[in-house]
Amino acid sequence: MKLSVKRLTTKLLLAAFLLVLSGKFTACETEDWVLEVNCSDCYGYKPDSANLIIYVSIDAENDSVPLTFYRGNYEEGKIDWQDTATTDEFYLYSKVNSTYTVRAKYHSGAKVIEAFDEDKMTYYNADEECGSPCYIIKGGIFDLRLLE
Repeated sequence: MKLSVKRLTTKLLLAAFLLVLSGKFTACETEDWVLEVNCSDCYGYKPDSANLIIYVSIDAENDSVPLTFYRGNYEEGKIDWQDTATTDEFYLYSKVNSTYTVRAKYHSGAKVIEAFDEDKMTYYNADEECGSPCYIIKGGIFDLRLLE
């Protein structure tokens, strides 16, 4: 059974569209695929800084977790900040429109376990959706928790 060129082209375009659309729903970060804008999250001005959010594992062996923040990727080696998390959620006020890599160091007996995550924190202009000046921060979320 032969398909006409027009039908074949239509089917290929539909398949490509579905493939692209499915990528939105399989993204790593929740904020990468959420299509709705929550206008209550708006900044009325274009922010130049916001909080990076870092999730770590705090337990009996790791009651504090050393963190190293790199501007860009780890291989570039540009340390931006070092600190220690003592709760399972840590915040660091940082520049928007920047890529960061965060390293956490854990101990397991005599072994040291390092966890890395990289993300870019940006803003999204939601003026049209919210009807007034509205900038929403996207990204900047790092999951460095140990697997159970």
